Amino acid sequence: MNPTFSFIIPHKEIPDLLMRCLKSIPVSEDIQVIVVDDNSADADTYLDKYPELSRPYLEFVRTTKGGGAGYARNVGLDRAKGKWLLFADADDFFVEDMHDIISSYVDSEADVIFFKNKAVLSDNINIESNRCSWMNRKIDQCLKDGDEWPVRFKLFVAWAKMVKRDLVIKYNIRFDEVVYSADVYFSMLVGYHAGTIKVANITLYVVTFRPKSLSAEFCTKPGELKTRAEVFFREEKFLIRHNICRVRSMRKYLLIMLKKDHSLFKYYFYQLDELYPSKLLALHDIGKGTSLLTKIKLYLYSLLIWAKIL
Repeated sequence: MNPTFSFIIPHKEIPDLLMRCLKSIPVSEDIQVIVVDDNSADADTYLDKYPELSRPYLEFVRTTKGGGAGYARNVGLDRAKGKWLLFADADDFFVEDMHDIISSYVDSEADVIFFKNKAVLSDNINIESNRCSWMNRKIDQCLKDGDEWPVRFKLFVAWAKMVKRDLVIKYNIRFDEVVYSADVYFSMLVGYHAGTIKVANITLYVVTFRPKSLSAEFCTKPGELKTRAEVFFREEKFLIRHNICRVRSMRKYLLIMLKKDHSLFKYYFYQLDELYPSKLLALHDIGKGTSLLTKIKLYLYSLLIWAKIL
C-alpha cells in the first residue's frame, strides 16, 4: 500500500537541524519521508549517530555527486510514492498540528495547495524573523481578490505547499540542478500546469533564518548572481512565451548587475530583446522607481554597450 504523503528533504552537513525537521514530521504509515544527503563529509556516520534516520517509513539516501538541493530533490522525486508531495529544507520544520492540516486536504480536487509560513531565527525559534513575509502577503491578497497569478507563478519556493505527484509525473517537472534558485522553475511549472489550486489561510511551515545559509547575504557569494540570473531569465522567457508575464523577474537582477558585475550586465543587455519589444522599453522598465543617479548610470552604460565602446 502506497503512502498518502511523501516528504522530500535535501540535506548537506547540518544534521542537528535536520533532526529538528524530522521530529516535526510524525511517524505514520501514511507518511513517506525521504532524506537525500548531498555528499556530506561524514554522512557515513549519520545512521549510527542519529537514530531518527532509522525510524519507520523513512529512507535515508546518500549521494556522492554533490549536486545541490535541486539534484537531491530530483533523487527524492524518483523514490516518492505518495499521492501528495511536500518539500522541506533541512533547517526548517513544520507546525505541531501539521499532520491534521495536510490530512484535511487529502481528498482535495486541487493539484496544488498553498499554505502560509511562519519565520523564526534558526538558533532561537522563539524570535520571529521577517524572512519570506512577502509570501504570506501574496496569499492574503489572493484570498482577498481571488487573483491566483501571484500565487501560481511568484511563490518560488518548493515548501509550504502540497503538490499532487501525478501532476509532476504527467508533465515530467524536475528541479534545476544548480546551487541557487533550484526550485524557481519547478515551482513555476507546477503553477502553470496545475488545473485547480487551493490557497489556504493556514500556517503549515516554519522557515528559519541562518546567517550562513544559501539565502543569506543575497547575491554576494561567488557565482550566485550569474546562477540566479540564468534561472530567472529562463523563467521570464517561459512566461512571456505563454503570454502570462505580469512581473519582470529579471529587472531586480539587472540592477544588481549594474552595481556589481558590468560584464554580466553587458551579456544580458544583448538578450533584452527576448524579454521586451525594444531595448528602450527595457531600459525604461528597469529604471522605473530607481534614483536619478541609477537611471543615469543605466542609460549611459547601456549606450556605451550599444555603441560598442565597452
